[in-house]
Amino acid sequence: MGGQQSKNFDDNSHDGGEGGMCSQNCGFLGNIVRITKRASMDLIGSPQPETPMHQRRKRAEVKKTLKKEVRSSVYGGLEKEVIPEHATNHEDLLEVSSTSSNAQVIVHEGPDCEKELQRKYQLMEVLGVGSTSTVHRCLNKDEDILCACKIIDKLQMEDRFAGMMAQFQTEVEALRMLQHPCIIQLYDVYLTEEKIYIVMEQMEGGELFDYVVQKGTLNEEEASKIVRRVTSALVYMHDKNIVHRDLKPENLLLKRKPRPTEDVEVKIIDFGLSKAMVEPVARTFLGTRGYLAPEMLQRREYTKAVDTWALGVIVFVLLCGCLPFDDDSSTVPSDDLVKAKFVLRFPRWASNLSASAKDLLSHLLDTDSRTRYTAEQALAHPWVRGQTAPRKNLLASPRRIRDSPHLRTPQSSKRKGATPNGRRKQQTHPAASPELSPKGPMVRKQSI
Repeated sequence: MGGQQSKNFDDNSHDGGEGGMCSQNCGFLGNIVRITKRASMDLIGSPQPETPMHQRRKRAEVKKTLKKEVRSSVYGGLEKEVIPEHATNHEDLLEVSSTSSNAQVIVHEGPDCEKELQRKYQLMEVLGVGSTSTVHRCLNKDEDILCACKIIDKLQMEDRFAGMMAQFQTEVEALRMLQHPCIIQLYDVYLTEEKIYIVMEQMEGGELFDYVVQKGTLNEEEASKIVRRVTSALVYMHDKNIVHRDLKPENLLLKRKPRPTEDVEVKIIDFGLSKAMVEPVARTFLGTRGYLAPEMLQRREYTKAVDTWALGVIVFVLLCGCLPFDDDSSTVPSDDLVKAKFVLRFPRWASNLSASAKDLLSHLLDTDSRTRYTAEQALAHPWVRGQTAPRKNLLASPRRIRDSPHLRTPQSSKRKGATPNGRRKQQTHPAASPELSPKGPMVRKQSI
């Protein structure tokens, strides 16, 4: 569950259920700042001293902050998402959650929470360490299934990354509603006074584009199967009125490394910026540069169509090995600039790309969100269905992606971003010629 320092959450806390356990619709972080005496050791053996006075004061500040109805974004000065005043009790925002399709996901809390975790799961080796969390491999003792358990330090997170708790609540609430073979599966959530334990499906295959590079070859038929899986998840997600808002290559992981005769089992992850669309449109500007739809760049109301635009960018990179457009989202583009900036062109090394693939991209990367393909339309396209994706048509994208590592791994903000169609960046000052303005650094979400 990678995360940007800013995520937005629309669903606030509810009353918990009986037996120290939340109901299916509870906002599980509503009680994150309860103050009780901590045990001498936590689950992974870290010493837990008595809480000093300044930490208690910090807890009170966190509690006060989390009661506010505004979740601010720190995506470099982007706007805030304001919860409507008429939704202060959030019953309408949680209406979708009440029909959750993933009834097995339960949020556990209470004094016996860690014992419940230890009874069901065995924590194993560390898979990764972030600034406020640690990811362990863990074993479901009842079903003999390997999972991944992310352990989040609540106080450290709020101390270093204000608002991050809302991000995790957003992601968990979204995943509790979604159960699809191409979306990462959430198993359990355990809340203690100091930590959050999130048990999820283990993704052992790495990032999709890393696999493509390692494989070395990719034809249109293989690419079509990958796109079909992602698009089917998008159709399901949108049918549940969930918009992801941060689709990009890093958020497409493989369940496992496929054998030569197996299809790629790709899944969508990271729902920290997702939103339950209780209204037809949303207004918050967020996401990752390079994958933002024009209407979002223009700070206008937008719909689920922002996801199909991002899907189009991903498909373009998968087929061509580069980003399709410059994306200097430090300025708000005018309508004329959008028309001049987002003209779909294909690099010379993609000259053998099938007409059907180009047709799909032209519909996904339509600057007019009203006529842009929906996820359902994309899934019905003959290329996505595999009917017009030629097997013999080898793509140049694996080599191009390999030579552009920024398309696969996060870079520091000082590093230059991807250049569309392989062209070198022009050094023209933005004020001199907006159409030729160099693209700013890629905005990447920092893992925590």
